[in-house]
Amino acid sequence: MSSADLPQSGSKSELRCRASEVEFTLRSKPVLVDFAGTCSFTADTDAQGTARFRLTGLRLTAELPDAGGPEDGGTITLVQDEDSVLRSSTESPSHFADDLVIALGATVEQPGGKVQATVRNPAKFSTAGASCPSGSGHYELVEPIDLILPDSPEVTIAQIHSLVLHADPA
Repeated sequence: MSSADLPQSGSKSELRCRASEVEFTLRSKPVLVDFAGTCSFTADTDAQGTARFRLTGLRLTAELPDAGGPEDGGTITLVQDEDSVLRSSTESPSHFADDLVIALGATVEQPGGKVQATVRNPAKFSTAGASCPSGSGHYELVEPIDLILPDSPEVTIAQIHSLVLHADPA
């Protein structure tokens, strides 16, 4: 990929994001949920002149199934906590040099209240199905994500087992 194919430094793009049939466990109860939202990328170059893409905003929301119980229904929202960087590479089929690693926060809202959580370890997504320079394509979760309480990191309140994030131009 030539440098002429890359977006100008500072240019921003917003993509629609979705992830269907995500395997999710909340309080030992497995469910399938569908996330939808947006993600934003900003292009820049590093000191060596290599194009980089910062994921500067990811927000996904899913409706939780309502089986009629007091703790059923509601939503889960995943939000990116800090920027993540992708570097371009001609050796990779996706033209990205690295997997995408994202620190996430989560909010679970149900009839009984709201719980703020964070990930035990940053989420790692494979970029093999992504397209440079647009960032569109799909990003597959490499390993499950544990959602924990910030003040009780030993307590896992939920786990996301599999997630394939599809990003399309807005």
